[in-house]
Amino acid sequence: MKSRKDKGRIEGPFVPMLIDTMASPAWKAMSPYGRVVYVALRSRYGHKIRNNGRIYLSARDGAEETGFDLKTVARCLRELAHYGFIVMTERGCLGVEGKGKAPHWRLTELGYMHEPPTKDFLKWNGERFHEQKSPAYYKRRERSLVKLRADQKQNPVPRNGTGCTNARHIPAYQGAEQLPKELYQGAAHINESACTTERHISRVNHSVVPEWSTPTLTELPWSDYWAGVYRDAARYEAAA
Repeated sequence: MKSRKDKGRIEGPFVPMLIDTMASPAWKAMSPYGRVVYVALRSRYGHKIRNNGRIYLSARDGAEETGFDLKTVARCLRELAHYGFIVMTERGCLGVEGKGKAPHWRLTELGYMHEPPTKDFLKWNGERFHEQKSPAYYKRRERSLVKLRADQKQNPVPRNGTGCTNARHIPAYQGAEQLPKELYQGAAHINESACTTERHISRVNHSVVPEWSTPTLTELPWSDYWAGVYRDAARYEAAA
């Protein structure tokens, strides 16, 4: 039997992602958690049933599918709405019998109700997503910090503190090992044999210079002093 040609079909369900969406600045500015949650939302879109605008993902289902925390999934949904990838079409509610209903979303990269895709993420104004905490959160944080500072033990003030006027003795070490009694400093040893080449040293006049006692300035007048200097110079030349 002749085998069928491979037409590049993918076996099993897959999630199609548009390259223009992933190349947008809003997609690059979004956190990796938000991208994973968007893939989970995109996988719930059916091409045949055209359920864009009725796509929903609860925090519990998103946590089981992505492995994130419940609060992380809820935060990612708000982040996706901030960057313009999704738009809420129906709010969530608890239901009559206590059974919750997740909010429904519309993917802006796809058409909705015979309308072309709006692609709101291309209109992103460059403002980063920053979720403001509630005032109660900052009050709890401030109380915890105050309690933490109260429980911490203060370190004792050092003897040579800023208010100390005594002289400070700081030992100095420079390339040596400081011991109580002696100072040992390593020397560089070269493992080379002694040089046997004959060395030529220039010879100079090393004759012994005779020593004459020269009278001091206080013993002789200036004329006798200079006469003695000239006489000693003549003797030195004769001896040389």
